[in-house]
Amino acid sequence: MKKPIAALSAVLLPILAYVVVVCLTERVSWDTSIPPGKEHRAALAIRDNVTPFQKWGSRHFTSPYLEEYYDTAWYFTQSDSDNCKEGFMSCLDMALERYAAVDLYLLAHGNYFVHWVAKLPPERRARIRLVYNTGCRDLQQGPLWLSLGAKAYVGHPGVSASPVFYFYFLRRWTRGAPLQDAIDESNGEMRSTLGRVEFFSFGNVDAARAFEESEAFCHGEKGMRFVASWE
Repeated sequence: MKKPIAALSAVLLPILAYVVVVCLTERVSWDTSIPPGKEHRAALAIRDNVTPFQKWGSRHFTSPYLEEYYDTAWYFTQSDSDNCKEGFMSCLDMALERYAAVDLYLLAHGNYFVHWVAKLPPERRARIRLVYNTGCRDLQQGPLWLSLGAKAYVGHPGVSASPVFYFYFLRRWTRGAPLQDAIDESNGEMRSTLGRVEFFSFGNVDAARAFEESEAFCHGEKGMRFVASWE
């Protein structure tokens, strides 16, 4: 009996997680219209070495958006034996050579990918458009990313609930909202979600404190849109 139960649990767990996300947040199926200029855009995302379920969830949510809204997209997942530096940097260099706008999604705990990118030639780095970083306390990296050539950087100030923000932000940004509007809306949705989590946890989660640690801020061009001026 144990094996069938384990197999059933393996099937039901992702479904249950999906239902919980939808109930706590909003419909996963949102407006799917694609802003023009797709041929000018590329994206890279990298996930750090976390649990298999977290890796599955990040990729399952992120990859369809990147593949739909960018001409080319790469998704990397680190492991015990491979930090993906070689592949990530090779694809980033290729993207910066071929595309006018390249967005980076750093789906990792406190991270230092900025030091990898600093090795690229300045003229290549100038094509980095947006860097979104889920890492706790990585808001402080903003000025460094801008000095490397990125047009805008979005990060979180403390030990953040960044996956909640990211869930709302990715769809708003790729749908074409001005960057600051996408951030403001996503912060508002995150605040509401954290409030619901506090309610259902019977007060064991401090929503106000969690939001203070998690509220996303932008360095750089806050009015930038997914469809850039040259498109």
